Amino acid sequence: MKKKNPKIDPFDEKAAEKAALSLIKYRIRSEKELFQRLKMKGFSEETSLSIIEKFKDSGLLNDELFAYLFSYDKLTLDKKGPMFIKNELKRLGVEEKYIDKALNKISDEIDLHEIATEIARKYYTKTKDELKTRKYLYRRGFEPDIINCVIEDLRGDQNWEN
Repeated sequence: MKKKNPKIDPFDEKAAEKAALSLIKYRIRSEKELFQRLKMKGFSEETSLSIIEKFKDSGLLNDELFAYLFSYDKLTLDKKGPMFIKNELKRLGVEEKYIDKALNKISDEIDLHEIATEIARKYYTKTKDELKTRKYLYRRGFEPDIINCVIEDLRGDQNWEN
């Protein structure tokens, strides 16, 4: 954890607002994450909470939107599965209801099976080991039923050996 900046007035709301804007300009953040970052910068709990409320009221901070965007990016760009995403969002302090809503919406929009198949095919090409491929998909956060379905589909593929 970084040291607090001794030049910062912990009760300066203008400076806290500027710091918060700088943080969310870089990327969207959860309420808990923004609170922790402001505290790390040396702002008081009261000042940090005040800024968070102000940002929530203005729409700059929205955990429901954050959960959706985070989930979408993790799934499509990083190829992480729903279990991994759920754990990350919990760690970032997002409420369970927002997490579930985001993951349900994402699963309606994106074919998890297709993403898992792409990952499995690529990993199996390197390892030539079905068990290692299963474990790899599980570590990436895919659920056992999707993993089983992907493995069964790939067994029928002519590039799949075992």
